[in-house]
Amino acid sequence: MKKAFLILLGGLLLCTAAFSGFYYIGTASCRSMMNEPQPGLAWLKNEFKVSDADYARIVQLHEAYLPKCGERCQRIAELNSELEKQVSQASTVTPEIQKLLDQRAKMRADCEAEMLSHFLTVSRMMPPEQGKRYLQWVEQQAFLNGQAMEAHHH
Repeated sequence: MKKAFLILLGGLLLCTAAFSGFYYIGTASCRSMMNEPQPGLAWLKNEFKVSDADYARIVQLHEAYLPKCGERCQRIAELNSELEKQVSQASTVTPEIQKLLDQRAKMRADCEAEMLSHFLTVSRMMPPEQGKRYLQWVEQQAFLNGQAMEAHHH
C-alpha cells in the first residue's frame, strides 16, 4: 500500500513538473512581451517583423495618437449619455435628438477617419508586404465589424 502511494505521489509530482516546464517554455515569448515598455504594441513588432528603429517610431506615433483618440471616445460617450437622457424623456424624435444623432454620427466618422489615417501611417513604417498584411488585419478588426471600434473602448 505504501509503495503504491509513493508511486502515485511520484507520478503526480512528475506530471506537475512536466506541466510547469511546458507552461514556462510555452509562455516565454508572451512573458517577454509583457516586459516591453509598450506591451500592447510588442506583438506588432514580432507579428509584422518591424525593425527596432521602425518600432520606436510606431510607439511614438501611437503615444501621440492615444490622447486624441481618448478625447474623441470621451466625446462620443458624452453624446451617447445625452442621447439616452433625451430619448428617455421623449415620445418622438425631437429636433434635439436628431441633432445629437447627427453630432454622434459625425464624431464617429471623424474618429474612424483619424483611426484609418493612423493605421495607414503605421503600415508605411513596416516592410511593404507586412504593411499590406497589417492593413488587412486592421480591416477585419476595426472597420468591417461595425461595432469593433466601440467594443475596444468599453
